Amino acid sequence: MSYPNLKLQIHRDQLTWFLDLLLDEREIFQLSASTGIVPDVDKLYALSRRELLVNLTDAFLGVVGSVRPTVENSDARTPKPEINNGDASIEALASEFLSEKAQAAISRVGYMEVSEIETFFKTSDILIEAGDFGEIVWALLTDQRTAVVEHGYKLLKTTYESTNASHTNGYEPPISNEQLEEIRAQAADNLETEDQQSGHSAREIEQLEQQLADSKADYVSLEKKHSRLDQQRAFLLEENKGLKTKAETQDGNEKRLKELEQENSSLREQVARYIEDTAALQQLANERETLLVEKERLADQLKEYEQIKSAKETFTTDLKLVEEAIYKGHQGLEDFQTSLDNHFDALESSHQAARGALNQIRQTLAYLDTQQISEGEDAYPMTVEQPRVGVFVDVQNMFYAAKDRYGRRVDYIKLLDLIVGPRYLRGAYAYVVQIPEIDQAPFLSLLEHNGYTIRSKDLRLRGDGSAKGDWDVGIAVDVVSMLSSLDVVILASGDGDFCPLAELIKQQNKRVEVVAFEHNTSMDLQQIADQFFPIGDELLIS
Repeated sequence: MSYPNLKLQIHRDQLTWFLDLLLDEREIFQLSASTGIVPDVDKLYALSRRELLVNLTDAFLGVVGSVRPTVENSDARTPKPEINNGDASIEALASEFLSEKAQAAISRVGYMEVSEIETFFKTSDILIEAGDFGEIVWALLTDQRTAVVEHGYKLLKTTYESTNASHTNGYEPPISNEQLEEIRAQAADNLETEDQQSGHSAREIEQLEQQLADSKADYVSLEKKHSRLDQQRAFLLEENKGLKTKAETQDGNEKRLKELEQENSSLREQVARYIEDTAALQQLANERETLLVEKERLADQLKEYEQIKSAKETFTTDLKLVEEAIYKGHQGLEDFQTSLDNHFDALESSHQAARGALNQIRQTLAYLDTQQISEGEDAYPMTVEQPRVGVFVDVQNMFYAAKDRYGRRVDYIKLLDLIVGPRYLRGAYAYVVQIPEIDQAPFLSLLEHNGYTIRSKDLRLRGDGSAKGDWDVGIAVDVVSMLSSLDVVILASGDGDFCPLAELIKQQNKRVEVVAFEHNTSMDLQQIADQFFPIGDELLIS
């Protein structure tokens, strides 16, 4: 049990007044003796109630020292009490003594709610009349609830302020040394006066009569007080019954609460196990879903594998058939290639013979056209030398021009025959760009068999992804290198980049002829050329 620290909440006069209400004379004497605030027992018997109360107050407040002097034995040389804050044993003993005295009130307050305490103990009139004020206030001050303790201090202070503490149960406030000297001198004067007036018995009789009247008034007051105490007793009995019922109910509730706590603990354990089982079941369910998904995936893979296996078997069979067919095709192709080479050789021989015959016929016709017979002149034939012709074909330019516009190909053999005519062919050159994805070997063989000299280069890829493949410079170099042995240069290309080359040829007093598609030929190149041969349908094949 905790005890109140009275020195922090109430002052000295309030505490003395409070102890006067709480203790009777026997309890005051017993508490003073047990705490040892007066070491000499003979002096303890000589002290009055008020002096003992003041000593007890000083003990609570930490003021210990010599016994306070009485009116009879005090003098100016009596030492004042000293302050000792370290002596806490007297305060503890006194608090324990007061708690034992107020044990019933402490039990009563402990069963009450804060709202009930504030309602029943709102004022102190009934408590003072019933003589329970001190015990109830001490029970409030020693309670564990802060709100109850605060209400106890408030009740003590308000009651002290509203009550004339100097007239309660003969209590008088402590007096100073100066007042004590005055009382002592007055007491000596009274003794002398009483000795001188010892014969004045009439005044004593009046005093006795006055005391009798006061006693009767006190009796009437006590009767009233007794009646109020009976009422208070009845009220307390009813309250005690209610408190007992409440205590029994509380005991039952506490017992039920313990049972519920045990059940709650058991339920918590079950819930914990259920949560663990639920988590395990959830994990198993998740694993089951994962396994089902994996099973479906494996089933799909197995089905796909079976399909692949079946497709592989079919593909293997087809591959064998294709290999056989390819082998047979290769054999046939080789046979066809051999036959085609033979035919090409025969055609080449026939073509050379026909070309020779055709040139002979053209020369003859030219001779006949140039032969002039006039009267009086000798009719001797004159031979005319044929111009030397060089043909330079830009195959890429011609190929894409025919493909983009007509979707067809150029007949290079017929083209060579038409552009050369009866003139002497010094050389025909075909400039080709090789593309890795396209096999041009048959086409190049055809050109070679028909009098073309092949110039080829591979297509070059740039770092940015673009490609470069042209023969502009190569053609120009070949033309310049052969220009001294040619009379006519025929360019089979519409590329305007050949304009400077054409001007150079004309500066050398050579003839420049251009053959190309009109839609794909530079206008500048057409104007520079001595003659422009546009390619028509007669030179195109599918």
